[in-house]
Amino acid sequence: MARRPPRRHWRPAAPRRRSGAGPPRPWPEILVYMGVEESSAFCTIPRWWLRIANPDVQRVAGQDTGGCHAGAGKVMSVFGTGRMARGAAGRRAMLLGGASLFVHGARAEEEQSPFEARDAAAEPEAEPTAEVAPAQPAPAQTAPELAGRLNIQLFGDSLAQGLFLSCNPVVRRRESLRLLNGTRHATGLTRSDEHDWVAVATESLRRNPPQMVLMWIGANDFRSFVDRANRRRWQFGSTNFHEAYKTAVQTISQVAAEVRAPLGWMGLPNMRDRAFADSARQLNDMIREGTEPAGGLYISTWEATSDADGRFRPSVPGHDRLERRLRADDGVHFSDLGYRLMARLAFEKMAEARPPLAQALSPAREALDASVA
Repeated sequence: MARRPPRRHWRPAAPRRRSGAGPPRPWPEILVYMGVEESSAFCTIPRWWLRIANPDVQRVAGQDTGGCHAGAGKVMSVFGTGRMARGAAGRRAMLLGGASLFVHGARAEEEQSPFEARDAAAEPEAEPTAEVAPAQPAPAQTAPELAGRLNIQLFGDSLAQGLFLSCNPVVRRRESLRLLNGTRHATGLTRSDEHDWVAVATESLRRNPPQMVLMWIGANDFRSFVDRANRRRWQFGSTNFHEAYKTAVQTISQVAAEVRAPLGWMGLPNMRDRAFADSARQLNDMIREGTEPAGGLYISTWEATSDADGRFRPSVPGHDRLERRLRADDGVHFSDLGYRLMARLAFEKMAEARPPLAQALSPAREALDASVA
């Protein structure tokens, strides 16, 4: 049986040189990686062929190549025309038809297809003009413009995460406001060995100071407080737990004041379980004691989630006099309506306590009012 010849590497020929078009340039290429190891077979195709053959392909490596979302594969190297070069900043990878496509970040003029190059060569060159004065820099933003652009940083556990997921589709169309998701479910201030919220919030606020901070956490903080510095655990309800928890809240509040970001710390809502509700009241007292002395605003959600007798409130009446679901089945979290009502409450309290934020928060409040009507 005859031995199969080895696979050959096929490369397209460079485009023909046209008179007056300058020296020929090799076409930018995409290298198709057909295997799972670096020694596997490769072949290259012109970039403009991919644009014609696959119209679904869109942006790759920041360039309009007509298709496939970047980041699906891991870049090993960037391949130039006819040779392999080591990786560079801005490289990207994508998966297409079961193969990894490694894209060479060519210059803008090299991104043209032969048809685009032909049209560009046919256009006459612009005649030199007189020297143009440099453009004047854009005027500095005024205070009202800055006040109208508000980045709200959300921190917290699954309560804050649900708030973001329910409210972001409503307010993201408002150009004057943006919600930044810094939440993480199944976490709390008591277990710094699992997720250190003090360190995470401190680093995030100092690296990218927002214009406003909302914190909502505590649904998982009925466990023992882990004091990693002293290698001790403090039981919930003890004096040491109270002081340690209050100190953690105060530290985050002080960092927010340091970066001049108004902080609104939302308290825990009423819970269906009586014992759970009593523990939530204790945590709310610790949160208030740690937030207000550092200049933060404590936002109580207890009254909004309780009936006239102070009991757990699972629903609220609508405009049609029908009860609308407020809380989730677990008696801790909220429905979409409930999260939006809590967000509207937080924005109202922040606008009252921080008048400079009132104008910037008004579009979000209007959007939330329309969504809960």
